[in-house]
Formats: sequence, C-alpha cells, structure tokens
Amino acid sequence: MKLFFENGRLRPFLRFLISIFGILTVAMTVGFVAVTMSPPFPWLSRGLTLLFWFNLLLIPALLGLSMLLSRLLEQRPLGSVGLAFHPRWKNELVIGLVAGTVMILAVAGAEGLLGLAEFSLPSASPGKVALAGASFFLLFGVAAANEELVFRGYPFQRLIDVGGPVFAVIILSILFGVVHLRNPFHTWISTLNTVLVGVLLAICYLRTRALWLPLGIHFAWNFVQGFVLGLPVSGIRLPQSLLQAKAGGPLWITGGAYGPEGSILTLGIIVVGTVYFFASSRIFPTREMRDLALGSRGGKENGNALFSRDIFPVEKR
Repeated sequence: MKLFFENGRLRPFLRFLISIFGILTVAMTVGFVAVTMSPPFPWLSRGLTLLFWFNLLLIPALLGLSMLLSRLLEQRPLGSVGLAFHPRWKNELVIGLVAGTVMILAVAGAEGLLGLAEFSLPSASPGKVALAGASFFLLFGVAAANEELVFRGYPFQRLIDVGGPVFAVIILSILFGVVHLRNPFHTWISTLNTVLVGVLLAICYLRTRALWLPLGIHFAWNFVQGFVLGLPVSGIRLPQSLLQAKAGGPLWITGGAYGPEGSILTLGIIVVGTVYFFASSRIFPTREMRDLALGSRGGKENGNALFSRDIFPVEKR
C-alpha cells in the first residue's frame, strides 16, 4: 500500500494521473456533444463553430472537475487551483492583459518596420465586424481559461509535488508544445515558441500562485493577434477581424501561414517577457493565494529552493 499512499493520501503522481484521465474523459465527452451543435453565428466556418462550442462547453466541465479533484484529493476549495478572487486578482489580470497586448504588438510592429507586414481596414460592415469581435472575445476567453486549467492548473500543481517546480515546468511546457502540433502549418520554430511560452505562463503562475496573470497574457495575445490585427493564430485565420493583415517574407521571420507564433521575432519577445516575469518585484503571491495553494507547506516544496519564499517574497502587510 505504501506504493500508492503517503501519509494516508494518494501519492502526488497518482493524483496527477487521475487528473489527466479526468481531463481526457471530459474532453472526449464534450467533443462528442460539440459536433452535434448547430452553428451559432453565420460568419463562423464549420471548424470555428466546432471550436467555439467545444471551448464553451469545456469550461464548466473543467471547473467542475477541478473542484472535484481539489475537494476529494486535496481537501481544498476550487480557488486553490488558482482562480480564487483574492485581493490582487484584478491587478494580475490587468497586468496580464497589458503584457500580452504589448508582446504581440511588439512582434507585429517589428514585422511592419521590416516591411514584412501591412495592415489595412476591412471591407466588411462595422456591425458585422463588431458581432464577430464579440464572438471571438468569448471564444478566446474561454479557450485561454481552458488551456490554463489544463496546463497550469491542477495537473501542473501535482507535478510540482512530484518533482518540484522545474520538473513540472519542463514536462507541462513540452506537452503544451506537443498538443499544438495538431495545428496546421506548424514549424519547428512555432513548436519551440509554444514550449517557451508555456514556460513563461508557468512562471507567471508560480510567481502569483494564481491563474489570473497567465490567463490575461494568454487571452490578450490571441485576441489581439487574431481579431485586432487579423493575423493567423496558431495556423488559424479568422474570417472577420478589426484589421486585415498581409504578411510576406522569410518563413522564419513572419511565421508564414502559422502566424507570428512561428516567427523568430516572437522567440525574442518570449525570452524578454520570461526574464521580466521571473525577476520583477512587482509580481508576487498574496498571502491568501500562498495559503490556498500550499497550505501548511508554506514555501517548501520537496526541498526545492526555486520559487520558494526566499526568492519570491510573499506580500507584506
């Protein structure tokens, strides 16, 4: 029994495996339901319609699964996975939204200055663009929340218990990159960028012990990239956008049909962003989130000093 239990509880790796099995089961079930849904908007393609319904139905399922796992296996509330409305949650979300916007605008701006991208106003009516914008706002919002719950939520947190933060960051960031291999037009640069942005988002969770900061970055990057600028998002170009983008040039600079996420310019921006969020004294966990996420463990996680209280000080009162 000691193989499966530790101090009267299932070992962290088993809890991680249970969470993965639960996520796969939920995703397959939601996928079957999503294919039966009728198109919600006439301007969405069949593929985007399926993506819309899949993500919209998946978010309550993942929240329910996370609550169940947290209560049954951790004896903690749902907020412990990182979605608690703690005193700084709005600040973290806004910082994430601003950071994600600035990062993708920096990439697009660099492409524009290099003469590799042009942006113009769309020919569609303002009303149609506005309605499309509302649907894509919802789509990218729930999609970002879903991916954060899967890759920086309960499974990631249990891997920290297994082998420490560095181990968890490496494993889940690689998986984050592997999952995006399903997207069309991917390249080795796009896969590398996806893995590295997984590292950045994981660090944002570890610095705050909440998902609001990585959620803000994730959503803003995708929404501004796809709807505002009209650039492909991970190989998917939206049928309606605020601006129309036309990019041309070397694939390794522009990302080609995959979009800026396949660009070497994005690699540079991700590195800069990672260094900032790793080192900034403005990013820290509140006492509420540290207590929710770590409980009695405080800043000690398997003896690993990285991301501990000594390096990332908790909020002072």
